[in-house]
Amino acid sequence: MSRNKFELILRFWHFSDNETSDKSDRLYKIRNILDKINFNFEHLLTPGEIIAVDESMIPFKGRLKFRQYIPSKRHKYGVKLFKICDVNGFTYKIIIYEGKQCISGQSLGETIVLSLCEKYLEKGRTVVTDNFYTSVPLAKQLLKKKTHLVGTLRKNRRYLPKELITKKIKKGEIFGKEDDNGIVLSKFKDKRDIFLLSTRHKLDIIDTGKQSRKKESILKPDVILFYNAGKAGIDFFT
Repeated sequence: MSRNKFELILRFWHFSDNETSDKSDRLYKIRNILDKINFNFEHLLTPGEIIAVDESMIPFKGRLKFRQYIPSKRHKYGVKLFKICDVNGFTYKIIIYEGKQCISGQSLGETIVLSLCEKYLEKGRTVVTDNFYTSVPLAKQLLKKKTHLVGTLRKNRRYLPKELITKKIKKGEIFGKEDDNGIVLSKFKDKRDIFLLSTRHKLDIIDTGKQSRKKESILKPDVILFYNAGKAGIDFFT
């Protein structure tokens, strides 16, 4: 096939009927194929005990109302995807970010996590999230659906005890609080303070099996090791 013929086909290639499509949907041009992709993701495999939520960027520098700029990403400009993956990197669902899409009473992070995980709750799984998504209200909602939450926390999150923020600890130490729901909020001192939330861990510190340059055993909180392992699948793509 010649290049000109391919470009002509591409020019008139549509995934939806413009006459019947919902024009209020910013993604109506690709909604049908997007739904098909998610259907195939869902029916190919069943996720294991641990699933992770994060985002990726599809590189794009053209004109688009919901194009994003995220300087921390490898591709700084593009279309942002929210996705749910397992530890092996298999994707089970994607949501394209079209702009603010919150449900009343929920943060964007809560809305995204609950939407992505909707079909994988009530099974005793654990959802791993970074500090954009992790919050106490989300943890409470997931616990009601028999699902654990493990993630990093932003220092300015609501419900974070003031004592946890101000408490001075030495490198390698962990300090935390557990509420009546079994939600453990903690702070671990590494090169900097790391704030964490877990509904399945206490404050245990374990041997990583690695040694420092001084041949000393490297110890870290169980929750940190679990978090890093759970996020491994996401890191294949970011």
